[in-house]
Parts: sequence; C-alpha cells; structure tokens
Amino acid sequence: MSEVTETLLGMALRSPIYLDTETLLSQAEYYDIDVPRQAEITEKTVQKRTGGGKAGMGGFALEGSKGTDVEFQSTYTLAPKQKATFSKVIDALINEAGAVKVDPDSETPLCRDDLVQIEGTTRITAASLAGKMFYILRRLMDNVAVDLDSLRDLDVNTLPLAEQFQQVYLRNELLPIPILLELTGSNLPQKVYINVPPDHFLGEASANRIEGELRVLGSISRLIPGGNDGYLSAEQWLLHDWEHMMRRFLMTQVDDQVRELVSHFNLDLPAEDVHAHIAGPAIIVDAIGIY
Repeated sequence: MSEVTETLLGMALRSPIYLDTETLLSQAEYYDIDVPRQAEITEKTVQKRTGGGKAGMGGFALEGSKGTDVEFQSTYTLAPKQKATFSKVIDALINEAGAVKVDPDSETPLCRDDLVQIEGTTRITAASLAGKMFYILRRLMDNVAVDLDSLRDLDVNTLPLAEQFQQVYLRNELLPIPILLELTGSNLPQKVYINVPPDHFLGEASANRIEGELRVLGSISRLIPGGNDGYLSAEQWLLHDWEHMMRRFLMTQVDDQVRELVSHFNLDLPAEDVHAHIAGPAIIVDAIGIY
C-alpha cells in the first residue's frame, strides 16, 4: 500500500517491536488527541542473565565473580486492544493533527523536535557495538581501582572472551544502554541515524529485531551540517553512564579502539561507519516507535 493511500485510508494495525508509550502519549496530548489511560499499559518485566569471568586490560585484569549479573533491557507487552489503540494514536498524529512528516525528502524542511516517520533498512553501528564492551568494562571496574594509564593500554585483541563478553557479542540480547542505528534507503539526501533509548521493547529486546527493513517514528534531536564543522561526538552511545572525566579521557583514543574491536570480531561494517564521531550532513532521530 502506498503512503498516499495509507494517508487517505489510515494505516494498517501496527505490530511495534519498540514503543516509547510515555513520549507517544505526551505528543498526542500536545495535539489534543484522545489517549489511553497509563494504567491500561502492562507493567514492564526485567530480564537478566548471569555470567562471570576475567577481562584483561593492559597490565591488570578485572575479575568478575561467578554469578555476576549481566542485566539486559527491560521489556513489556501490549494486549491486542492496546496495540490497536496505539496504532490509532499514531494515525491521528499523522492524519488528523498533521504533526508527522512522513517519508521526508530533500524538499522537506526539517527542524529540531520535528516528528518524522522514516522507512528504510537499519543496522547497528560500530559505535553501539563498542558501547557494549565499554558498558561491561564499566560494570567490572566498579570494585577495581583503575588508573588512567591502565585504561590507555586497553587492547581489545588481548581480551580473553569472558562469559560476559560472549553473552553480549555472540547472543542477540541488548544491554540497558542507548543504541545508535544507521537507516539507509530513505528519501533524504543526508545520512539518517536512529537513537534507540533502552527499555521500550515489546516482547523481546534483541539485536536481530532492530536490523532490517523497518519504519521509525520519532523526533529529530540533531541536525548535523556538512563541512569541516559537521561532527557530533558519539560518546553517549560509546560511554553511557561513564564518569565525565573518564569520558573526556577515553574519547581521545576511542576511535582506534572501536576500529580494533571491529577487526577483532571480524565485523563486516561500512568503511565510513560511526566510530568516535558522527560526520554530517546527517540527522539523528530519537525513536518513539519502531514497526
């Protein structure tokens, strides 16, 4: 069904794999659209896995005790009636309120905070793959005294693949950190990146569910210009929850570490993938719904 036909007849019932209900309802209330009561949404359920092991970093090792939890993203479910309700809310935002720019192109004026729906092929960026490693290292460091010189010697190729690393890289579960996706095949001339905050997945939070041909409803959070000044640091995806000074230090060398990680795991990623920075021209869309 074409976008024009969908706009005239209303979109089909969606089966979202990711839905930030709070943000969606806030947008609906802003445009005076009837919304379901928050109490009708089922409670989120936390999923955890366990694993331990040792991760070496330069001249020392981080010892993870057996049974150390690797916490994955929280998920929740929606009853069929609730899925229909939220689909109607999205329809109303698009058709009645005219609040969403559907499949924008080079002629579409874009501003920060604009609501957009963009269709294309998504994949997880190298920055988010590396963010998994840094998240686990951060957890393991909680009970270890670490100096900056030790962090400077971080070498991915010398890391024993402890259970926690194997869980993250060999399985599909997603950690409770934001994910950066690249979306290709849209009608926009600039690159499109999707920021996916954690804990809004329906049913299962797994990497294979957010890679492929998908539609994304969200709000534009960044417009990155082209040229020499068109860059944005990727630290919020690389070093989520790290202390400010450690972020500043690690970002001076993280580009090489991400490239080393990609090589270590033989990841088949584009040569111009996101490592330490996002190069413009590009836009970043904060995901509200993915379906």
